[in-house]
Amino acid sequence: MRKRIGKRLLAAAAVIMAAVCLFASACATAPRKNTAAFFDYFDTVITLTVYSNDAALVKRAKEEAEACFSRLNALFDIYNEYEGVANLASVNRRAGETVKVDPDIIALVSAGKRYYETTRGALNIAMGAVLKLWHDCRTAAEADPENASPPDPAALEEASKHCDIDNVVIGEGELTLLDPAMSLDVGAIGKGYAADRAAEKLDALGAPFMLNCGGAVLTNGKKPDGSDWIAGISDPAGEGGFIAEVPVSGAALSTSGSYLRCFTVGGKRYGHIIDPATLFPAEGTESVSVLVPGFSAMDADALSTACFILGRDGGEALVSAFGGASALFALPSGERAYTSGFPGR
Repeated sequence: MRKRIGKRLLAAAAVIMAAVCLFASACATAPRKNTAAFFDYFDTVITLTVYSNDAALVKRAKEEAEACFSRLNALFDIYNEYEGVANLASVNRRAGETVKVDPDIIALVSAGKRYYETTRGALNIAMGAVLKLWHDCRTAAEADPENASPPDPAALEEASKHCDIDNVVIGEGELTLLDPAMSLDVGAIGKGYAADRAAEKLDALGAPFMLNCGGAVLTNGKKPDGSDWIAGISDPAGEGGFIAEVPVSGAALSTSGSYLRCFTVGGKRYGHIIDPATLFPAEGTESVSVLVPGFSAMDADALSTACFILGRDGGEALVSAFGGASALFALPSGERAYTSGFPGR
C-alpha cells in the first residue's frame, strides 16, 4: 500500500513539476513591453509600444517608425522648406505653378480631395489662406496674451475667396494650385496618413504594437496575452482623467477637440478647428472621437475633425454613412452621445 501511495505521489509530483516548469518557461518567454517616444514630428508627441523579446526587431521597429515620421513630416510641412525636397511649403510658395512632388504628397492631396466630397466641404485642405490667419493670431496670443485678438472678419472673408479645392489640380507626379493666392493645410489628415504608413511597416515585422500620435491611436491586433489594447479619451473639460476607455485592437481611434490649441480674448475661447461655413472656430461640441477598423488613422482623423465641425446631428449622419466607423460626441452640457457600434455605449 505504501509503495502504491508513494508511486502516486511521485507521479502527481512529476505532473506538478512539469506544470511549474511549463509555466516558468512561458513566463520566461512572454514578450516584453518596449516603448519609444518621438518628439520632433507633426508638432506632437508620438509614442510606440512594441511587444517582443527580440532586441534587433525592437530596434528596427523604432528606427523604421521614426524614419517614416521624419520623412513624411518633412514632405507635409507647410511652414518650412528643406534642401532638395519639394514639400507642401514649396507647393504653397509656388502657387500658380506646376510642381513635381513625391508620390506620398500626391496620395495625401488626393485623399484630401476625396474627404472634401465625403464631408460635403466640412474638411477642406485648401483652406490654408484662412487657417494661416487663425494660426498667426493664436501664435501672437501665446506670445502676448494681453493683446490677443481674433482675425479681422474682412481679412477672413478675403482669404476665403482663395479656398476653392477645384483649383487644386493633381497630375502625373505633379501638383498645381491654380490660384496664386491659395495654400494647402493638411493638418487634419497628414499625421494620420503618416501613422498609417508607419503602421504598415511595423506590421510587416510581425510583433504586436500600438502607435499613439497625439490623439490618433492605432494597433495591429490584440496584445500577446489576448487582451485588448485600451486608449483613453481625455476629459475635454480639462478636469483630468478620461470620459471613456476604448478597446482599439486592430483599429484606429482619433479625437478632435479645441480645448488644447486655443486662445482667449475677453473671456471667449477660440479653438483651432475652423468651420469653413463661418470662417470661425466650430462650436457646439467639446470633442469628437471616431473609431475606424484597420490601419485607418487618416480616416479617423478626417472624420473626427469633420464631425467636430458638423456638430452632433451632421456628424452622426456622416459616421453612419462611412462603413464600419463609430463615434462618441462629448457635448457642452456634459452629455455623451454615441453612434451605433461605439464600444461602451
